[in-house]
This record gives sequence, structure tokens and C-alpha cells, in this order.
Amino acid sequence: MMIETARGTVHEWQRDHMGHINVRAYMEFFEEACWQFYAMLGMTPSLLRSGALHLAAVQQNIGYRKELYPGDTVAVRTGVLDLRGKVLRFRHELINTETGDVCSICEFTVVCLDPTSRKSRPFPPEVATRADELTWPDTP
Repeated sequence: MMIETARGTVHEWQRDHMGHINVRAYMEFFEEACWQFYAMLGMTPSLLRSGALHLAAVQQNIGYRKELYPGDTVAVRTGVLDLRGKVLRFRHELINTETGDVCSICEFTVVCLDPTSRKSRPFPPEVATRADELTWPDTP
């Protein structure tokens, strides 16, 4: 299942010297979506600030499919690829809301950390349950 995790507009200041938005701008949209997605999974800002658990992003793979230009409106959809104990993998899709085109995809791998030991630990059961509800049915 994919859920909307962010919306935005491409701004003139995000344009690069070739006329379309730069790499940093794509990642900014995905970064905004991450924090919304974590909260939807139960890893809210207050939980993370409490020190009950920490997250470490360990890998991001991004693909660019269509260019975006200043004035384009966009949305990010997110879905879980899998959660295996301590490791969560999810995918963002950056959509041009006018055309419906998928302009970029980004797959994230995140590890849950014990804040005291700084070692990986399993995600809380309620996070795992919610992640299961948001897993893509066609994930290999």
C-alpha cells in the first residue's frame, strides 16, 4: 500500500544550470516525506526526542525518471518494502501531480538503534504491525 507522505511545489531557486530542479531538491522532498512516514508508523517526533529509540539511515538509492521544473506541483507516496526485525526498507515515489508521472523513486534502508548502547535493536512491535499494514503486496 502506498500513502501520501508529502506535497510541495518546485521553486525557482531549486533550478540548476540546465533548467530543471537539482538533485538536492529531490532529496529535500524525500526527506520531508520520511519524517511524516516515521510518524505514521508510530515513530513520532516526541518518541524520537524522548530517546526511547533512534534511527539511522544506512542507504538511499535514487532513480530519476522525469524532469521537474519550477512551478510543478508534486506529491510523495511511500510504501514499506519490508521490515526485518531491526531493518526497515521503504520506497518513496515523487509524483508530478499535474501529469501523474513518477518523476523519481528513492529506496531507503533504516536501522533501529538502542540510544544507550548505540547498537541495532528490533523495531517496537507497534511499529512492525503498522509497517506490515503498509507493505506493498507485490514486494518480492
